[in-house]
Amino acid sequence: MRHIPNILSAFRIVLIPFFVYQAIQGNMLAAAVILIASALTDIVDGFLARRFNWVTNLGKVLDPAADKLTQITVCVLFFMEFSQYWVFFAVLLLRDLVFLVVGGYFIKCKVKLSGARWFGKLSTVMFFVVMIVIALFPALPPVYVYILLALTTVTAFTAMVMYIPEFMRYKRRVEPDKRL
Repeated sequence: MRHIPNILSAFRIVLIPFFVYQAIQGNMLAAAVILIASALTDIVDGFLARRFNWVTNLGKVLDPAADKLTQITVCVLFFMEFSQYWVFFAVLLLRDLVFLVVGGYFIKCKVKLSGARWFGKLSTVMFFVVMIVIALFPALPPVYVYILLALTTVTAFTAMVMYIPEFMRYKRRVEPDKRL
């Protein structure tokens, strides 16, 4: 039972090629359903891990990796599908790539990572809700899409800025203070 959250995180990664296929085929309804399934399993795995203390070191890596891989995939595909909003997708993509690289660096250095903070969770929820809305309603008036993507981008960027002090604490664990 303790491994259910990790299985759900792995399942989210497995969903990515199915999302890609549906999006490339232009079946945005099916792509949205897959994103909904991904978002729901993310919620369930987080709830189970915290509720039953099923938090594992693997889960601390697998869950955010599943989030970032999904978000990167969505950004790339939506960049192609909705190219008029490329700036938003490029910023979101860059942010997620930075998080993957920084997180990978700390994992490589064997730094124990704490779980996501509320602002990171809010950013992820906002991302999924907006992308699902865009997928479900591809004919949404451009002004609404622009507003939704702007809110998502601001939320994502704000979360990234709020993570900087935490990343600095992790960095100090990797590179001890040399001011002695």
